[in-house]
Formats: sequence, C-alpha cells, structure tokens
Amino acid sequence: MNIFSDPTPIATTEQFKTALLAVRDKVGISTKQLEMLRTHCRAPNHTLSSEQLAQQVGYSTFSAANMQYGILARDVARALQITLPRTPTGDPHWWRTLAYGNDGVQQTDDGRYEWIMRPELVLALQEMRWA
Repeated sequence: MNIFSDPTPIATTEQFKTALLAVRDKVGISTKQLEMLRTHCRAPNHTLSSEQLAQQVGYSTFSAANMQYGILARDVARALQITLPRTPTGDPHWWRTLAYGNDGVQQTDDGRYEWIMRPELVLALQEMRWA
C-alpha cells in the first residue's frame, strides 16, 4: 500500500452526503460529473480506470475525465474540510477524495491506473439515490 492506494476512510457516509449536497448547492455538479459518479459507483467492484470512465461517459480523452473528476473531488474535499496528504511530487491528486488506487494495477500516466470508489461514498450515493 502507498499514498495512492490507502483505503483508510477520509469521511463517513453522512459526511459525504453533506459534502455532496453542499457542492451541488454552492458550486454545482455538472451533468457529466454526476454521470461520472454514477458510472464509477455502478462499475464492477466500484473500480474503473480514468480511460474507462472517459469512454463510458463520452469524453474523448482520459485527461478530460481526469480533469473533471479532479475538479469535483477538490470541491468535495473542500466541503469535507479535509486536507489530503501530499504526494511525493507535492500534488494533492484530488481524485483520492473520491477513490483510492488499486494496488493490483501499476500506477501509470496513460489513463489505465484503476480507481476504487471509497465505500463510504458508494453508500452515500446509493442512499441519496444518486447512483
């Protein structure tokens, strides 16, 4: 396990619900961002790569999916009032708010690294009937 694949909870299901509603009401959640959450939540084992996520929601590149997921994740982190541990490069890698990396897949920069949605977020989305 490393900083990217740490499954330690960062928030409770209730905290995720509150944060998602705050983001929706304050800065907004785009239709595509909500589709990304639903797609990730409904994926087998709640696991997808950014490349798969991009393909399934209609982005032409995984980098576009990364950017939108990162924006949403940053907004959720701010609503949760959490600070993610810095990575070796100093970048917060906001996606870690919503997911953690799959240790069984090598981390790459080509969109194939798999993200596993945090179980507390899965439950929040299901209880809110967003996914």
